[in-house]
Amino acid sequence: MIDSDHEQLVKRASYASVATAVILLCSKLFVWFATGSSSILASLTDSFLDIGASIINVFAIKYALVPADEGHRFGHGKAESLAGLVQSALIVGSSILLMLHGISALLDPQPIVRSELGIAVSIFALLLT
Repeated sequence: MIDSDHEQLVKRASYASVATAVILLCSKLFVWFATGSSSILASLTDSFLDIGASIINVFAIKYALVPADEGHRFGHGKAESLAGLVQSALIVGSSILLMLHGISALLDPQPIVRSELGIAVSIFALLLT
């Protein structure tokens, strides 16, 4: 396979990843507002992380594929490592959010309403993924 073909495939895969993450994010956000479910919030947070990571990867891949130049004699591959660092920060932030929500749910439990929506979006997410 020619390098430009490989680059195009990598770029298309990163765009497809972003599109899938956006669809899942929107559907889970709607269902979380409708149900108030902590498990949907956790899944929504995971989708948010996916979209953040996918967007970061799109830019990191574009930058990493830039050929070596005078200022970067060995290429721009370190962009991928920096993208991993940013993704780690997103994971830490989301875990803090989920812990705070979990504590709140323990102190003031609320009944789950419209659970069929939560089940439906979970099945939809499995199929789309």
